[in-house]
Order: sequence, then structure tokens, then C-alpha cells
Amino acid sequence: MWPFRSKDNSKKIEIHLRFWGEENPAYTVHLLVGRLEVLEAQGVIQGSDFRLSNIVTLAAFRKKGYGMTVVGMLMGAARARDCATFTFEDVSPHNIEATSIYRRFGAVSLPPKHPGGHSDCQIKL
Repeated sequence: MWPFRSKDNSKKIEIHLRFWGEENPAYTVHLLVGRLEVLEAQGVIQGSDFRLSNIVTLAAFRKKGYGMTVVGMLMGAARARDCATFTFEDVSPHNIEATSIYRRFGAVSLPPKHPGGHSDCQIKL
């Protein structure tokens, strides 16, 4: 099948998004390069808020655009499910790489739950 008929599928990228549950559906995302899973993300929809609770990329595959790709895809899924907001949960203010990506999408940091602690970053859709 085009375009993946070549014998070398090492550059093939697959993204699997799965939802389950009726009320407050949870979801997972797996991104594979070749046959290697290089990124996993998970979250839940609460009311009209699409919440990303965790996203992890293997160190050797960071700074290649995979996180941006998955976040963009999830924002599209949030809009398709009529969500009003997209929230990155529990973000450390010291995680400069993550906060930089989130800000590129227009996310704004919400006040931390505890003074000097982690906070959520949110995008209005």
C-alpha cells in the first residue's frame, strides 16, 4: 500500500489515539517511528476541558517535532469533541522545554495550586 511499500520502514511514523469510557473519557496516544514507540501521552476529558496529564518522549527522539505533532493532533481531537479548553496538567515551572512548546500553542499558565509549585497551562479553543 502506498506510501509504505518500501522495505525500509525505519522512517514510518504511526500515531495511535484511543478513547475509552462514557463519562469523562480517558485517552492514550502512542507515536511509533518504525516499530519503536518513542512517545506516549495520556489524559482525560472532564466536561468541556480536554486535559493532557502526561506526555513522555524517549530522550533520543526529543527536539524532532514529535511532541508538537501530538499536541496539535490532540487539540484537533479536543475541538472535534466540542471542548472549550485544552489543559496541560501539573507543569513544573522548571520544565523549560515543555512550557516553551505549550506557549507556542498559546497556552497560558494558571496560578499554581501551591505557592512556588506546579501549575496547569491552558489554551482556550
